[in-house]
Amino acid sequence: MEQDGSMNLSKMNFDVSEEQALMLEQIDAACKEFRPIEDRYYLDRKVNDQVRPFFAKAHLLGLPVSRKYGDGQGADMVTYALAIERIGREGTGVRTFFSVHMALGEMTVQHWGTEEQKDRILTAASRGDAILAFGLTEPNAGSDPAALTTYFEEKGGRYVISGQKMWISLGSSSKYVLVFAYPKGKREGMCGFIVDTKSPGYRAEMIHHKLGLPTADTSTVYLDGVEVAKEDMLGPPGKGMSVALSGLMNGRFSVAAGCVGVIQDCLDESVKYAGVRFQHGKPIGKHQLVQRHIGLMATNLEAAKLLLLKAAFVKQKYEEDPTNLGLRDATDLWCARAKYFAANASFDAANRAVQIFGANGYSFEGRPARHFADTRVTMIYEGANEIMEQKLALGALGKGFEAYS
Repeated sequence: MEQDGSMNLSKMNFDVSEEQALMLEQIDAACKEFRPIEDRYYLDRKVNDQVRPFFAKAHLLGLPVSRKYGDGQGADMVTYALAIERIGREGTGVRTFFSVHMALGEMTVQHWGTEEQKDRILTAASRGDAILAFGLTEPNAGSDPAALTTYFEEKGGRYVISGQKMWISLGSSSKYVLVFAYPKGKREGMCGFIVDTKSPGYRAEMIHHKLGLPTADTSTVYLDGVEVAKEDMLGPPGKGMSVALSGLMNGRFSVAAGCVGVIQDCLDESVKYAGVRFQHGKPIGKHQLVQRHIGLMATNLEAAKLLLLKAAFVKQKYEEDPTNLGLRDATDLWCARAKYFAANASFDAANRAVQIFGANGYSFEGRPARHFADTRVTMIYEGANEIMEQKLALGALGKGFEAYS
């Protein structure tokens, strides 16, 4: 039966283009070379300070940045998702670096920055000459960003910012942090700022003894009268919440992609181990309960991939039409769906991989234990599970059912 072209679903295409394939080959080669470096830092429980120079040399720190700026690669959202998925296999600590620097940092500046800001910040960031961080969370403002207490005031033609930020990835190793604050004495009119970490009054302290992510810089940031030039406000005055929420949307998208990579790595490690580990006279891969773990991992992997690709498809449309509020809301919802499912599925995959490895899975010498410890945070940062569940429900119920209205 001949079909109308608009109804022909066979036109859906999940193949990568030649250009995408070449980029993914480049990323794969870099990741394979970097793995032993990350292994060493992970077992030593040290922040991996080789991520920036290594991947800058590989020209991979400006993937989503326009080719107009520095080493920008101009990757579309599908290509970006596939790239972060591959990087995610190397661990959530490595992927966190990319998500913060590129999704929360570069994408946000590219969307909201002035041309001068984009030329100055993105040129340096894409080359790895300046690392970007995102300063929203505070000791008493996590899932409720409107509750932040960091404030700014105007003095002598500049902005002066004071406050404290917490759980800031790359807070100690970044050149610029996107900081969000209210006007002093007010609870509305939040603004975003590009803060140079070399400014007097800026101080960062690394947070140690974390459950996971030992190779990632996680810091508490103190801002004691940090001065910022007028031209370093990010976005229109009073629109800081919109800037912050768009950054979080970018971050969720990137977390989802990285978590897909984690599931893939857990599956790969489990399949390999199930073929060489013998118990009761046969490879454990022949035991049905082990097969159950692997089958569920494989299915969740494909489901997470499809959610990620749909989020990437919708997000790309929004990138091409950034004033379309309908596309913005659709992108926000699809990124939340992808992040929620992939984060939970990655932790589940890590848990199953540890079980398949048995006692050998309980050591950080193996990859499953690292993924198990590291993926726990993906159900907290860039939107805790409970917040994501509310967003997903609201997407079905519609406006008027907001939990905090």
